[in-house]
Amino acid sequence: MSELISVIVPVYNVEQYLEKCVQSIQTQTYSNLEILLVDDGATDSSGHLCDELASQDERIRVIHKENGGLSSARNEGQKVAQGKYVLFVDSDDYIHEEMIDSLYQQLIAENADVSSCNVMNVYTTNQTPQCDREDLYLVLNREEFLREYLIGQKVPGTICNKLIRKEIADKIEFPVGKIYEDAFYHYQLVQIAEKYVVNTKPYYYYYHRQQSITTNPYRERDLVYITIYQQFYDLVKQQFPKLEEEAFFRLSYAHFYILDKMLVEDDFETLADYPRVRHYLKQHAFEIAKNTIFQKGRRIAALALKINIHLYRKLMLANMEKNKKIHD
Repeated sequence: MSELISVIVPVYNVEQYLEKCVQSIQTQTYSNLEILLVDDGATDSSGHLCDELASQDERIRVIHKENGGLSSARNEGQKVAQGKYVLFVDSDDYIHEEMIDSLYQQLIAENADVSSCNVMNVYTTNQTPQCDREDLYLVLNREEFLREYLIGQKVPGTICNKLIRKEIADKIEFPVGKIYEDAFYHYQLVQIAEKYVVNTKPYYYYYHRQQSITTNPYRERDLVYITIYQQFYDLVKQQFPKLEEEAFFRLSYAHFYILDKMLVEDDFETLADYPRVRHYLKQHAFEIAKNTIFQKGRRIAALALKINIHLYRKLMLANMEKNKKIHD
């Protein structure tokens, strides 16, 4: 008999997406599932919809709780999960019908702690896989997995594309009150799990709502994105020195991401942390330009930033508009 797998779905104000998400889990070719819908104090009809869905499928359990955020909801689901393995699925996303079976079979075959697949980024008018190659199958140790995670193609940064042994997951908590929670989770995961198996079939469908840097501007709490990748960098220097180039790439990428959010604001020069973020990138511009993990455009942009911040801002905004047209 197949082993029980717990699928944890945090739910908050997603009434228009929830049914599609849950249906994609219900119709999995791997059927021995415990589907945990964690209603995080939704103010729309999501909580009621959870109860309706549970009345139609005995595999579904609903947990209603006060609003505490995504991390709190995931942690609550993990506490009550009874499966031997856990999978997190966000309630506005959906999964391929073979995803869970594929992740389970490869985890068992390799006796791994974590099993991962590719992510399909779903936009309004098109979709693109995170990793262009869809035929890769990799068995990785901790250092090899960390390398691929830091680069972010073969191992996407979401936690939702990964099946994890419950005894591993029980040692990890999502950080309540912080954003970029998946990065914090991976920081703990790579220090506990030892063996990983990865395939690059895009089985997890990550839906990008109509939201971008321009509609989701910089907030001071965004700085934790830099904080967590500084922690990764420090970890690499201490335990995985061969990965310093990859860790530098990810830390620098985090600075670029935050700077770009800042530069959307007309008064960006008045932001308290702007000088620090800009200084890091100017200081490391030549290192970034030589780091081939970065795409060519970003390496050129680093040099433009060193020359003139307004030139960099002009290039960044133009590129942002170009990407918006592609995905709208």
